[in-house]
Order: sequence, then C-alpha cells, then structure tokens
Amino acid sequence: MYRYNNPKKASAYAIAANKIALKKRNKPQTAWSQYYIAQSFTNMAKYDLALEHINKSITIAAELKDNGLLFKNHNLRGNIFSDKKNDLDALDEYLIAKKYSLKSGNPMHLIIVSTNIAFIKKLHNNHKEAIDLYKENLIRLKEIDSPEKEFNEIVVLMNLTDTYLRIKNTEDAEHFNNLALEKCSKTKYPHAYFPLLMNDAIINYQKNNYDTAITLSKKVASYFLEIKNEDQLVTPNFYLGKSYYEQKKYEDAIVALEKVNTIIYKKKINYPDLEEVNKILLLCYNATGKTNKVKETFTEYSEIDEKNDSLDIEVLRNIHEKYDKADLKSKITVLNDYSKQQKSRATLWYSISTILVVLLLLFFFLYRKRQLQAKKRFQELLQTIDTLEQAKTKPQPIKTTASVITDESVLEILEGLKTFEEKEYYLRQDCTLSFVAKKLKTNTSYLSNVINTYKEKSFKSYLTELRINAALIRLKNDPKLRSYTIKAIAEEFGFKRQETFSKAFKTQTQMLPSYYIKSFENQ
Repeated sequence: MYRYNNPKKASAYAIAANKIALKKRNKPQTAWSQYYIAQSFTNMAKYDLALEHINKSITIAAELKDNGLLFKNHNLRGNIFSDKKNDLDALDEYLIAKKYSLKSGNPMHLIIVSTNIAFIKKLHNNHKEAIDLYKENLIRLKEIDSPEKEFNEIVVLMNLTDTYLRIKNTEDAEHFNNLALEKCSKTKYPHAYFPLLMNDAIINYQKNNYDTAITLSKKVASYFLEIKNEDQLVTPNFYLGKSYYEQKKYEDAIVALEKVNTIIYKKKINYPDLEEVNKILLLCYNATGKTNKVKETFTEYSEIDEKNDSLDIEVLRNIHEKYDKADLKSKITVLNDYSKQQKSRATLWYSISTILVVLLLLFFFLYRKRQLQAKKRFQELLQTIDTLEQAKTKPQPIKTTASVITDESVLEILEGLKTFEEKEYYLRQDCTLSFVAKKLKTNTSYLSNVINTYKEKSFKSYLTELRINAALIRLKNDPKLRSYTIKAIAEEFGFKRQETFSKAFKTQTQMLPSYYIKSFENQ
C-alpha cells in the first residue's frame, strides 16, 4: 500500500514484518519481508542498504527454490544497477531474472524483464530494437489478466515515450505519453506519474513551449524534493536550465544547471547528458561575461570528454557556431565604444575578449590538425587491416626474422603457435604462457625463449598484438560489435579490464578504440 506513495513508511512496516517472521522462524515470510525492505529502500534511492537486503532474500529464496521471489530479487537488483548507470551489471541481473521468469511460469515476469532489457537497449542507442520490444510487450499485456497489468502497461508506455523523445520523434512521444497519463493515477502511482509529467515537460521543450516545460519541470522537482529523492532532481533541473537558456534567462539557467552538477558530483551519478550540461553552462557563462567560469567549465568539459574516452568536442563547436567572428567583432566594438567613458574598464574587457578569441582560434586550429592526423592514421590502419585479412585467408608459411631454422623442436613449437593462432586460443581470458606451453607440450621457459628469438618480442607483446589485430578486423566488419561498450569489446578479445585494452589498442594503432569505431560510423 505504502511502497510507492510513502516508501519510508513502507520500509517501517516491512522491517516490523521481518522481525515477526524471524521470531516465528518462518523462512518464506522472512525472505519476502527482506525483499519488501529492499524495494522500499530502492524507492528512497538508498541503494547500498537495498542490496544488503536483496542478498539476504536471495539466500533464503534459493534454499526454498522460490523462483518467483528469485525473479523479483534479481530484477530489483538489475533496476538498482541501472539507476546507478552500471548497465553491464544491470543486464547480467536481468538475464538471471529472465531465467527465473521462465521457471516461475508467470507471463508477467517475462514481460517485466524484457521491458528492462529493452531499457538497456535504449540506453545504448538501439532505439529501433527497444521500440519493437516495447510494442511487443504491449500486445502481450492485452492477452493476460494480472493485478500488475495496469502498472506495467504504464511502465512500457513511459519507456516508449522516452525512446521516441531520444530520437526527437515528438509526435509519437506525445501520443504514448498521453496514453500512459490516462492510465496513471497520481495518488496510486506517484513514482510513475511524475516521470510521465517529466516526459511531458521534455515534449513541450522539444515543441519550443518553454514556459510550459519550466512549469512542469518545477512541479516534478518539488515532488522529488518532498520525498527526498535527490537523484531524480537531475533531469527536471537539466530541462529547467535548457528552457531558461532558450529564453535567454542565462542567470536562471546557470542556477538550475549548477544544481545538476552539484547533485551529480555529490551522488557520483553517471549522467549521460553531463557533457550537454557543461556545454550550456559554458554558453551561459560566456553570455553573462563570467570569464573565470568559462575557463573552469572549459577545463571540466575537457576532463569529462577525456574520461569518456571520446574525441567529441561538441561544446566548443557550438560556442563557435553561436559566437562566430561577426558576433565577437560586435562585442569588441561595443567595448571600444564604452572605453570612451571608462577607458580602464573597457580595456580590461577588450583584453579578455581578445584572449578568448585567441584561445578559441588556437583550440580549433589544434583540433583540426589533430583531426586530420587521426584521419590519416585511420586510413593507414585500414590498409594494414586489409593485409591482415588477406593473410588470414591464405595458408602462410612460418615467418620469422631469425636465420633459417634447423632445430626440429623449434619448428614444432612454431608450427604449434601457428595452430594456436588459427584456432584463436589467444582470445581466451585464461590464455597465459603456461596455458600455451601446455597446449604445445613444452615448458614455459623454452616457449618464452622461442617466442623471444623467432618472433622477436615477449610473450605478452605477442599475445597483445594478436588480440588487437583480431579486434581491428572484427570491428571493421561487424557493425553490431561496434555498438557494444568498450568494456564488452575488451572482454570479447580476451582482456579482463577496459583500461588495459584501450591502452594496448592506442599503443599499437596510435588511436583510441572509441575513435576507431566512430570513424566507421562517420563513413
């Protein structure tokens, strides 16, 4: 009754129920009460506490073989990881939940988990697949009778709306959001009603109805302030800032967008639109003459860009487009006119403007030079990949840079390494020197010496080169693989850590994997 309207009160009742169940030593009631405690804490964004109770519930549910409860726990854990923007772990949990949904025999469970998987697809820009899955679930929901049917229809419609908003299809977004609002009671499902209201605010923003977008965003922010869910304040404040910016209310936009940054850094939220937040802030600071803030935000934006392993510098391109040479010349003229009355102050502003112009021009010159160099490296790399692909399709003799080989044991090992490469054992994460030595029926010391002598590189360099070459070829020819996260791609080619893969990739190719992938998309 209270888990959505008043999660704090719901958690109190769930904790009380848990105490009674423990006293009675009733395992099913104990497991379910732990789940409801976790659900209440999740609705209050107390994720660490929620996970503790989920783990306790799962332990008992596994012992009882309660597939329905196991489904709910893993699905809830997936939702928590998703809220924390840890999408890979969320997907793992949803896949486990799907397994238990099939075992439970409850068709609603399968709809719920497939909706959550569609949500992950949506986040990773697989919009078409997400939309198809959401619409498929709407059809399934019509065919079943369940007390959870109404709420899950609202959730699917809400996600359909959000997906259409992401691809700027405002008309379809408005259609599905209105359907959801018709079904959603503000008092019964406030946790769904206010996100739908936020969707309405975004729809109005995309339709340039900025006053309406501001009113709705404020209403959503007030609700999440009231229930003390700070995480959910990010989006309404973001659209407040964007709407104020479009109305040229730069000071109001700065207040809203700085709130977004404060919450993100305080709560350590991986917000997907963080770059756009800083982009608009940069424009607002520039418009209000806050040059010290321009420099700070520019530095912060650059750090965000680098951290995301990307060469995207959208913020500065937009500054250049919005404040082109004519605009800058106009500002300088105004400052020169003003200098007749207050020479010292005008000189200061003139200097600041000149410095900004020089910095911007210098930055774009360096960026352009870097971009041309990167394109040249990419084209050279494509030629190298063509050579690698041809080598894979034709039987190759054993190639070494050493003199003619007469030692039969060495030849045997080199033949074994050739088979090792052909069967792509190097893509296994457990591929070590010991593993290869065992495959080739030799010892690690002798194998290492052969590789050092005849391949003229260490085993580690030899293994890394094989993996990166495989990645280059697969990424070139497999568009679906290019849609994976860098972490998932790294694991696909035997790397346990994303950082190790990115470093090795850049060492071998002089470019980051993200740029290599983007280069294909740009083509």
